[in-house]
Amino acid sequence: MSLGLNKTKRRIASVKSTQKITKAMGMVASVKLKRCKDRFEKSLQYRDQIGVLLAKSFHYATKPDRTFTSSPEGAESVLYILVTSDLGLCAGYNSSLLKLAHERIRPELDDLLLLGEKGKMHFLRDERFAPRILELPHMKLGASYRRCHLFARHLMELFASKKYARVELIYTHYVNSLRFEPSVATLLPIQPSAELPPHEEYAPPIYEPQASEMLQSMLPYYLAGSFYNYLAESELSEQSSRRMAMDNANDNADELLEKLTIEYNKARQSAITQEIVEVVSGASNAT
Repeated sequence: MSLGLNKTKRRIASVKSTQKITKAMGMVASVKLKRCKDRFEKSLQYRDQIGVLLAKSFHYATKPDRTFTSSPEGAESVLYILVTSDLGLCAGYNSSLLKLAHERIRPELDDLLLLGEKGKMHFLRDERFAPRILELPHMKLGASYRRCHLFARHLMELFASKKYARVELIYTHYVNSLRFEPSVATLLPIQPSAELPPHEEYAPPIYEPQASEMLQSMLPYYLAGSFYNYLAESELSEQSSRRMAMDNANDNADELLEKLTIEYNKARQSAITQEIVEVVSGASNAT
């Protein structure tokens, strides 16, 4: 009986130790979640505002350059950028992204840029996709806007080579703190669209320099802002998923501790009862 008590006691101690770790990780994820949400909301405002300016410039440009606003003729390949996490313990965050990537990417035709260690570990082991993986220049999760701007120019150079019909990003769309969905966003070609104010139909703005020149100068900034925003949204979804996973782990640990405590108390009570019976039996035999 004492062996059973000691075994249950060790399991209780083990679950409590694990729960301390999951609680600490949940607190860290909560702090990071707040920081990521602030970053995402600020980047979203920037992307929306520069998107409106870009759409207006495209609308008023007399001869807009369509190099980055339309797919090259004859191009069939797609360049995919996959954003996964560097760390695990974030529930189904990575598995959902990898499933969507396998559904979208054609290994015989499309190329792949991987951002995040989990995606790299997965696709580098696959002989079908390994030859299609391109080098990602100086990019990592949580990259600064400046680094995203350099990367945006690199993407524009790749697209200008007319090898790819589209440049698409596979990331996680943040809906709320309990819901996030793997999604695909088209980075290139850029499709600027915005509703113009009614007064601009009668009195269009005067551009200096010309709207076409402003359009070309704003393209890399809009692309960098969009990419930065999608990275922030992916990181926000990752931290939200990790916090939810740690909360579920804590709840499961509480349930397991409750069951083990009841089991321990039953075994302990049974052991005490058996000892009392033995003492009483021994006393009766002695008399």
